[in-house]
Amino acid sequence: MTTAQPMTKMAAAMADNLKTDAPRADEPDAAGQGRPARQPLAAADMCSVPLEAIAVDAAGNAEPLVWQLPEEVAVAVQINTEPYTVMMATPANLTDFGIGFVLAEGIVERRSDILGVLVMPVENGFAVDIAIDEEALAEARMPRRSIEGRSGCGLCGVENIADVVRVTKPVPHTVRPSAAAILKAARELPRRQTMNRFNRTVHGAAWVTLDGEILLVREDVGRHNALDKLIGAMADANVELTGGFVLMTSRCSFELVQKSATYGIGALVTVSAPTALALEIARKANLFVASPAGERVVILNS
Repeated sequence: MTTAQPMTKMAAAMADNLKTDAPRADEPDAAGQGRPARQPLAAADMCSVPLEAIAVDAAGNAEPLVWQLPEEVAVAVQINTEPYTVMMATPANLTDFGIGFVLAEGIVERRSDILGVLVMPVENGFAVDIAIDEEALAEARMPRRSIEGRSGCGLCGVENIADVVRVTKPVPHTVRPSAAAILKAARELPRRQTMNRFNRTVHGAAWVTLDGEILLVREDVGRHNALDKLIGAMADANVELTGGFVLMTSRCSFELVQKSATYGIGALVTVSAPTALALEIARKANLFVASPAGERVVILNS
């Protein structure tokens, strides 16, 4: 493993798994309890780097401004200290990412199989070492990965075509959220995306109750990373999967459908419609899929 380097301000903030989705004092957390209001966070806390830029209008008038660029770093995923893959990700909530990654990839089936997660700053990024029960790991069929995984691709590094589109079992319970709940959450999610409000660039993944209340939000430059982080947070909070649905600000790619179904999520709502392959997998998995469209919701698989 790469030799650890002295921690920068960003590394110090991220290594302790800083949560950037804390609700207001009057909003509930995943357990339904109120939490104190959070103080405004700095650029380093938002995993962003300020850049001096120039804004120009149609008439040619120029005005200087400061634009926040999201950080994107290499995250080396290790399983029981053995290298598994390297993903490009936003360096926030990396403990959630490690837990969610192995659950969403089907490497383990239960949160209890994960004995611990160690997040370490290393040269040019982070290492996330996930300790897994050896018996549970022996039962897993882990797709082999050998190269860098880019933030926009949840499949980079998979060596075999057969491992790209995994056989996905039907979800235990199909969840059918109402259009009212979906539209309510879709209106609220932009306000709850703390990091995206700061840099206008990252994807958001939210866990939403059937009443349309957002309980958890995770963000990342990669849509699949955001979902992994959300799944990890849900697993730690012991979220009941029949009581809500996932809402994402990205398109519905087939790896999002696979990850959702593998973990047992019963409904996935995204801002844009799924690809034909994503819908095919969703149908086989009995996964509810829908997309908001103005003041209506388009239900693509119920």
